[in-house]
Amino acid sequence: MKVLICMGLLAGLVAAQDSAKTQTASTAKRTTKTAAITAIPKDAVETTPGFYRWTDKDGKAWTYRRTPFGVTRWPEESVDLRQDALDKQKAASERTTAVEQGDSIRFEQATPFGKRTWVRKKSELNEDEQKIWNQQRKTGNTNRTAEKE
Repeated sequence: MKVLICMGLLAGLVAAQDSAKTQTASTAKRTTKTAAITAIPKDAVETTPGFYRWTDKDGKAWTYRRTPFGVTRWPEESVDLRQDALDKQKAASERTTAVEQGDSIRFEQATPFGKRTWVRKKSELNEDEQKIWNQQRKTGNTNRTAEKE
């Protein structure tokens, strides 16, 4: 009986050692696959605030960005973030209308959740609202007034 218990304990120890070896090996493989990027290269060029461009020795261009979770990088050709932002801003301004209400302007924007409406004094318009208002005046769409609606 004592022999069986001892053999069972011995088998359990061997299994535990094998398990520990495989866990260590798999952890080693994972750490070698994904080398952590801890810093932006010193010769990287800042293209826009917070974004850096760097070309490696093979001639491949990378974009770097410092985030709260560390430094991230991706191939430059994968995404042009500036162009995406401009496209989104242009689409939002195309969906927005502006109507003059005395010394204020009422903006209406179509969203997937319904119409969004806000009113801003002419003297307090931000850059985007000013662009929308100027575009509306140029195209002549401002002849609608709040009283007509």
